[in-house]
Amino acid sequence: MIIETEGIVINYFKYKESSIIIKILTEEYGFQSFLLNGVRSMRSKKSIGSFQSLNVLELVAYKSSKSDIYRLNEFKLLHLTPSFQINLKKSAMVMFCTELLSKTLFYERTENRDLYQFLKNEIIIFDQLKEEFESYHIYFSIKYASYLGFLIQSVDCLLPFKENLSSPLYIYLDNIIRSERYIGEPTTGTLRSSALKHIINYYSLHMENLGEIKSLKVLSQVFK
Repeated sequence: MIIETEGIVINYFKYKESSIIIKILTEEYGFQSFLLNGVRSMRSKKSIGSFQSLNVLELVAYKSSKSDIYRLNEFKLLHLTPSFQINLKKSAMVMFCTELLSKTLFYERTENRDLYQFLKNEIIIFDQLKEEFESYHIYFSIKYASYLGFLIQSVDCLLPFKENLSSPLYIYLDNIIRSERYIGEPTTGTLRSSALKHIINYYSLHMENLGEIKSLKVLSQVFK
């Protein structure tokens, strides 16, 4: 079977001597794995840089009836994300977002255009932000939950105790939950870390085997 579709790169890993396996959320077929042969060879004319996390691609791939992985035949970059590689803070945030995606997209094996369009839109918006983007991964995590089936409707969903309604944490989370688009606001690394801890705990309650989010340590170092 040959498919042609758009896709968002989540991550990739090395396979054998010169190949890679790429995890991609596709527009029409959900979350899939793609094998690209020879891209790590010195003679390859294909750039492995095309598969940076959250790049948007146009794909042509083939899968036999006996295989559970697609072989990538052709690809074309539709949207590059240069700021994700240049900006250290954005790189750390992308690392967190892609780790969260890779741990939660496992069951998204069929078409979900709403999820795909949400992620594509957020990538473009985040890439274009030049300042006050430090809370974007918090915003993304809260809004993304609804596409997984567990909408975060209020701060009470996240906090296991009765928080003072005038506390900085309550106000910060409430503003993000109520917002329909990202709006940067002054905050601190401590406040963001606390908010993210509660969000991850909420995900853990709704997703089996979520496990440790290792990129949280990188975030805490970058945003000291």
